[in-house]
Amino acid sequence: MKVDALFISDVHLGSKGSNAEEVLNVLKYYQPEYLFLVGDIIDGWLLKRKFRWPQSHTNVLRKILSYSKSGTRVIYIPGNHDEFLREYGEFSFGNVEIHNEYIWKQTFITHGDLYDGVVKLKWLGVLGSIGYDMAISIDRQLKKMGMKRSLSKFLKNKVKEAVKFITQFEVELVRQAKKHHCKNVMCGHIHHPDDRMVDGVRYLNTGDWIENNSYIIYKNDEFISKRYSDHSHSK
Repeated sequence: MKVDALFISDVHLGSKGSNAEEVLNVLKYYQPEYLFLVGDIIDGWLLKRKFRWPQSHTNVLRKILSYSKSGTRVIYIPGNHDEFLREYGEFSFGNVEIHNEYIWKQTFITHGDLYDGVVKLKWLGVLGSIGYDMAISIDRQLKKMGMKRSLSKFLKNKVKEAVKFITQFEVELVRQAKKHHCKNVMCGHIHHPDDRMVDGVRYLNTGDWIENNSYIIYKNDEFISKRYSDHSHSK
């Protein structure tokens, strides 16, 4: 399917919980003019601790590179888990453009971690990442036992509630959008897909590929939030 743009974030390649095969199906299904990788595509934090890289994760990167060679403009905006790429900000790498932040069609695009008070305390973020990865492993065992509860989602929601008074994540991102004279803000980071108006600005969050398997497309002058489960992604 041809679209003007495809927005994906928080794939966390290199982690046990990454649904890389589903991501690959989405990448194969769409033919975007722009592909925006809105951060945490690669989980550098976990790779430093324990290297894990299945073939399916390599396939995702290969597909992204094939996009860039076939005319799709690929914009990579690093997040906190792939922050090592920020050293190459405003740089092209193998036809993939790296930008710390980007403005497109009056939309301020950022991963979001730069405006999150929790991630600014990096040691807390690293501990949270390790704990979250353990929770994902527990979830997989619970699913094998037929249980539908998600420990990782529960922990993520509880942490978000606990630090809400510190971060004010959505409010701060809307403020940044206004600062850049944008009507919309696009982000990822908190693994919570969303699309709503906040103080006169459209707040769009791509979600993640650990639990929500969510993304956003832009077609016919409209942003559309999607989930992998919405429909078949076969050609």
